[in-house]
Amino acid sequence: MKEHLTIFDENHRKIGEKERNQVHLDGDWHETFHCWFWKEDLIYLQRRSMEKQDFPGKYDITAAGHLATDETIANGVREIEEELGLSLTFEQLTFMGIFEDVIELDEFLDREFAHTYCYLYQGETLRFDDQEVMDVVAVNRNELLALTEGRLRTIEGNSLMTNHLVQITQAALVPHRLTYWQNIFESLTRMDASNR
Repeated sequence: MKEHLTIFDENHRKIGEKERNQVHLDGDWHETFHCWFWKEDLIYLQRRSMEKQDFPGKYDITAAGHLATDETIANGVREIEEELGLSLTFEQLTFMGIFEDVIELDEFLDREFAHTYCYLYQGETLRFDDQEVMDVVAVNRNELLALTEGRLRTIEGNSLMTNHLVQITQAALVPHRLTYWQNIFESLTRMDASNR
């Protein structure tokens, strides 16, 4: 069954619906759900499965997905269970903002209004769907920011799957724009301050 997405203009006004693959070919704005797991100075990166059509094996948002035309933003919480095997309620998440997330490649223009949330990770056991996720890796937030800004070439992360250290370069990340990363870090810094 083909997945249909609601499409929007650049001002986030609804203009219609379209089949998902066509949305990425045409570069239409659409809505997604993003959830970042964090704890103290750590942020958790999902490593995408090698089976994924887009960005296989790259490090990305802890859990994320498209919102189909018949879904509400709260339905996005299903992505956490589908990808990480962790059942959370929408009420357990903290809203960070709606961030523009644009990824531009030759045959692919992904323009998202990302409804972005975070979850204060309690160390629960995660069960990865290996069609979706290879691993989740904990990295230092400031180091990840420095990597995205080009101030560091490599950072180390701790694999939740193997408990081994892994090396992550900028090329190993899904190529979100720097403005997206900065929005995430600024929001988490604010949350950090209010949690202290």
